[in-house]
Parts: sequence; C-alpha cells; structure tokens
Amino acid sequence: MRDIAVLDHLPILQVAVPLLAAPLCVLIGHRGFSRGITVLVAAGMFLISLLLAGQVYPDGSLHYLLGGWPAPWGIEYRVDMLTVAILLTINLVNLIASMFSISRSDRKFNRRGSTAFYASWLLCVAGLNGMVVTNDAFNVFVFLEISSLSTYVLISCGRDPKSLLAAYRYLIMGAVGATFILLSIGLLYMQAGTLNITDLSVRIADQGASRTMIMALVFFVVGIAIKCGIMPFHDWLPNAYCYAPNTVTALLSGTATKVAIYVLLRFMHDLFSVGYSLGEMPIDLILLACAIAGMLIAPLIALRESSLKRMFAWPSVAQISYVIVGVCLGTEQGVAAALLHVFNHSVVKVMVFIAVGILIARTGTDRIKHLGSVAHTHRLASYVILFGGLGLIGIPGTVGFVSKWVLINAAVEQGSWWLSIPILLGSLTSVSYIWRIVEILWAKPADLDLDRTRSPITVAEWLPLVAIALVTLWFGLNASLSMELAALAASSLAGG
Repeated sequence: MRDIAVLDHLPILQVAVPLLAAPLCVLIGHRGFSRGITVLVAAGMFLISLLLAGQVYPDGSLHYLLGGWPAPWGIEYRVDMLTVAILLTINLVNLIASMFSISRSDRKFNRRGSTAFYASWLLCVAGLNGMVVTNDAFNVFVFLEISSLSTYVLISCGRDPKSLLAAYRYLIMGAVGATFILLSIGLLYMQAGTLNITDLSVRIADQGASRTMIMALVFFVVGIAIKCGIMPFHDWLPNAYCYAPNTVTALLSGTATKVAIYVLLRFMHDLFSVGYSLGEMPIDLILLACAIAGMLIAPLIALRESSLKRMFAWPSVAQISYVIVGVCLGTEQGVAAALLHVFNHSVVKVMVFIAVGILIARTGTDRIKHLGSVAHTHRLASYVILFGGLGLIGIPGTVGFVSKWVLINAAVEQGSWWLSIPILLGSLTSVSYIWRIVEILWAKPADLDLDRTRSPITVAEWLPLVAIALVTLWFGLNASLSMELAALAASSLAGG
C-alpha cells in the first residue's frame, strides 16, 4: 500500500482545518490563543489554496472521495480552476481580515474578546470553503447553514445594540433564502434521485424540462438572490455591514456574497444548463432588471447616508449588480468578467472597511458630519479610502476599471451593447458619494479635536491595510494574472 501524501488531502483540509480549530478556541478559552490560531489557520488556508491552484492549473481538476465511497453514492469534493479562483479570493480576504482582527481598532465598539467570536469566525470560513469545494448539492446547503449561523453570531457582536437587530434581520432573510434553496435541492432530488452535482447534471439533461425543473429553478434563483444581496433582496445587507464589528464587515464584504455568486454559477451551468436557465426561462431578463436597478439606485442611496460604514455598504449592492450582468450574459467572456469583478471588488472592499475601521477607532464616531478634515491627521487611512473609492468608480489604473472594461467588452461581443449604458451610468453616479467623502475628509472644517484623535497606527492595523492596498494596486496596474485566472475559471465552468 502506498503512503498517503498530505497533498492528496488538500481539498478536505480547506474545510477540516478551520472546522477543527473552532472548538479548540472554546475549549482552551484563552483570548490570545484564539486570535493567534485564527490568523495561523487563515494563513494555512491561503497556502493550501495556492497549492491547489498549482495542482489544477491550467485546466485540470481534482476529485476527492470522502470515506472511500465512489461518487455518486459517496460525498465528493471537486476542485477546478473556478473553485481555485473563489478559494483564493475567500482565503486572501480571510487572511487580511483576521490579521486586522487582532488590532485594537474594534475594542471600543465591539465585545469580541470572547473566544466564541473567533470560533464563530472559523466556522464561517469553514462553511464558505465547504460550499466551494463540495460537489454534493445537499452539502452546499449544509455548509451554507454553517456559514450563515456563524455569521449571525459575528454580526451580533457589535457594541451598538442595533447590531442585534441587524443580525436578527439577516437571520430572517437568510432563513427565507436558505428555505428556497433547500426546496430547490429537494425538487432536484425528487426529479433525478441523486445529489451529486455531476450526476444530477447528466440525469436532468436526459429527462429534459418539466414543471418540477421550472419550480426548482425559480426557488433556487430567489434563494440565491437573497444570499447575494441583489436589489430588491438586499434589505439585510446595509444594516449587517454597518453594525457588525469592523473586522467582520471586512470579512463579509469580501466573501459572503461572492460565494453565493459561485453557487449561482455552478448550479446554473452544471445543473440547470445555461441554455435553459438563461434561454428558455426569462431568468436572465429578471436578474438583469434587478442588476440595472442596483447599479443606478444604490450609489444614490449611499449619497444620502450619514454613517461612513453604511455609505460604503451600499456600493456592495451596486457592485454585485455588475457581477450579475456578467453572469446573465451567458457567455464564457461574461463569466470571466463576472469572476474578475468578484475578485477586484473583494480586495477593494476589505481594504476600504479596514481603513474605515481605523478612522472610527481613532475618532470615536462613524458619523460623516463629524469627520471633517480628519484626513490631515489620519493620512494613511484617508488616502486608502480615497484609493478604494476610485476603484469602486472604475477610474483607469484601478482594479475596478479593469473588470468593468472587460465586462463592457463581453456585453458588446455578445450583442448586448446597450448594457454598457447602465454600467457607465452606474460608475458616474458612484462619483457623487465618493466626492462627498473627499470633500468632508479633506475640506470640511473640523468638528472634532483632531489633536485628541491623533495616535500612532499600530502594526496590526497598518500591516494588513498596506498589504491589501499593495495587492489592489498591483492588480490594477498589472491585470494580466487576474484576467488569465478569470478566463481559465470561466473556461473550466464552460467545459465542466
């Protein structure tokens, strides 16, 4: 019998390591240990993602059978370039956010000293990774619930009592979304008699369209739309991002909705077939209408907000709309543009929310009207916020410009040139709230004693902030690597 190499078990390690580390935080009960193990696990997960990328690049795939039972009877994990692209995004954001979580930036506002906070953090990451690597439809739901339940706990850890209400609203909306997804999976099982996604796709294709399939598709789209935060299913998102601890906001903004997009892509292409879900059914028209509304309306709502965190929460609704446009194009180029924007938006938002968290910790408020001229005393955080804002607009030289340009090209090649109009209008409306932030941070007379708020930035604050800012800058100026990975990921989905 040959020796079992650790590299053979990389897919399961993406789930098992954080899942096993979570109870250790509670059992040992030491705050410093919990913080350290969270960062260590995050670094390990990112390293494993890189190793998986090396194994499947450029067009390979890995199939991991749990318990030795062959598919479709046993549970199977599958890793291809699409899986790797999302895993790299999740685990990069997790690494940066977990590094920031050990800083003191949240201490005044959040009661996250409990080791249960870090246990929930690790469970959330395990659930997110699990949704990506599993090739079992029911396991997608199981990992969705693991990540969702732990997310509710993380959001409720905010010091503001409104964080409990935000977590409760997210719980209600999340439960509704999960119920629709579970109903969809149940209908698929009733139709095909299997839960393995690969086997499901073959059996469904053989049976053709039916009323059961139509209902399964409708239930799935409604459920995943809630999880993605697509307008008008976005009600949970602004409050969740606003009242959650700063570190949690940074984590969720770059991961939660992005994994939901992955599930949307995987199910629509592998199960329902893109020709059926975006052709015979008018799902693409409905999603496009929601996306266009999100692109144009969300920036205008952000302009009226009085909270800095809430103002930056609304762009997540807008930016996920650009991703939906790429998905609805139904072409390989459209999917590549969507995946590229998933990564670019993730790194921008985690960068912005870390910078916002530093400002809030120093000034004691996130009320925009009280942040006049703070850029003169908190230069690093303020300039990073400006840099992130330019990326959200899509100014040339930023990651936002790269993915929006690719998206417009994909729309034109597909014959939907008119989609470039709302894409450009959405970017123009984003200028309004970014300009308001710039005007207040740099030009508005100070409303606070700026000397009182002046304090040196700690290593635990500037290190993750500078690291993710450099990553964002690099991929904005040299996008060849990210564009290649997005293209390979889209190709693996089309070929899968």
